[in-house]
Amino acid sequence: MQYLFGKPVAERIIDETSRRSRALHARGITPAVAVILVGNDPSSELYVNAKKRVAANIGVDFVLYHLPPDVGQDAISHLLITLSDDASVHGIVIQLPLPGQLDLAKLIKFIDPAKDIDHFSAESPFLAPTPAAVKELLDEYKVDCRGRSIGIIGKGFLVGQPLEKLLTDSGAKVEVFDAKTDNIAGKAKTKEILITATGQPRLVTKAFANPDQYIIDVGSARDAMNNQVVGDVDHDELDNYVAGITPLIGGVGPITVVLLMRNVISAAEKSRPI
Repeated sequence: MQYLFGKPVAERIIDETSRRSRALHARGITPAVAVILVGNDPSSELYVNAKKRVAANIGVDFVLYHLPPDVGQDAISHLLITLSDDASVHGIVIQLPLPGQLDLAKLIKFIDPAKDIDHFSAESPFLAPTPAAVKELLDEYKVDCRGRSIGIIGKGFLVGQPLEKLLTDSGAKVEVFDAKTDNIAGKAKTKEILITATGQPRLVTKAFANPDQYIIDVGSARDAMNNQVVGDVDHDELDNYVAGITPLIGGVGPITVVLLMRNVISAAEKSRPI
C-alpha cells in the first residue's frame, strides 16, 4: 500500500511560488492576503495559523481580521467592500465555518471576483484550492485520471462540485454521491479512485473500498468520543487494505494552503505597484 503524502507536493509548489513572489517584490509589489476569522473556533484558528505560516514562508503579507462571534452581516459586508476596493490587498479569505447569523452566499457577493482566491463564486478566475490540491496529489503519485472511474462522496460547493468539473475536464468518468444516493457504499466500492469530503468521522470503511482502489480523504471532523480531529476514512480498516490512501494527517491539507497562497501570487501578478 502507498501513502499519498502532501508534503513533497507542497514543498515543490512553495519553491515555485516563492520565486514568483520574489519577482513581485522586485517590481515593488508586496502580495497580500486579508483573512476574516469570526469567533474562536479552535479548528478555524488552527487553519488560519497554518495559512499565516505558509504566507510568511512565501513572502505574502498576512492581515487577520479577527471578529467577535456575534458580529453582524452588515459589518462584514462593509469590511469586504473596503478590502475589495483596497489595491494593496490581492486576496480575500472568509474562514469557514461561520456562525449561524451570517449568510455566506450573501457575503460572497461583496468580494471582488479578482480577489476571490477561494473560488467562492463562479466569477472567480482561480481554481478552488482543495479540488486543485486533490489533482496535484494524484499527479504527483502518477495516478492518471484519464478514463478512470472516480467516485466523489459529497456535493459541497467548495469541494465536491468544482472537483467533479476538474476531474471530468481531465478525462475521468466521475460520479458524485450525497445523502440522497442509494447504496453509496456499494457504488463507491466499484470505483478505481474514491474521494471523500463529508466531514463525517470514519464514514468510509471496507464496505466502500476495494483492494485496488486509491482513496483521497478531504474530510475533517472532531470525534466526539475522544475529541480528536479525524477524517472521513476509517484508517484502522483501510490502511494496508487499499492500493493507496492519504494519511490521517498531511495529505491534501498542506497542498490546499499552498495553492491558496499561489492564487494570491497570481492575483498580485496582475496588479500594478501602488
